[in-house]
Amino acid sequence: MNSLKSVKEVCEIAGITRKTLFYYDRISLLEPTVRIGVQKIKMYDDCAMDKLLKIRRYREAGLSVSQIRSIFAGTDEKVILQEVMDRLCAEKSHAEYQ
Repeated sequence: MNSLKSVKEVCEIAGITRKTLFYYDRISLLEPTVRIGVQKIKMYDDCAMDKLLKIRRYREAGLSVSQIRSIFAGTDEKVILQEVMDRLCAEKSHAEYQ
């Protein structure tokens, strides 16, 4: 069964702030599944939660919002992850020589 979760529940489960969740909505990275009532209360289903948890893992791995958007648009995840790995290795090498 696909239950809907409130903004508060989503933030607690994902470990993010309301500000972050609303930012993802504003940039169309993660939109609410439905908006309920006159006040248009945002609600998220299990698929949205899965997507949010992927976004969070990608962010923790050092991916930019732009790179995450590219993955969701169909760019090969391995290509982007390799770019991130190359960047991190270059940053590490640069830091070691300073």
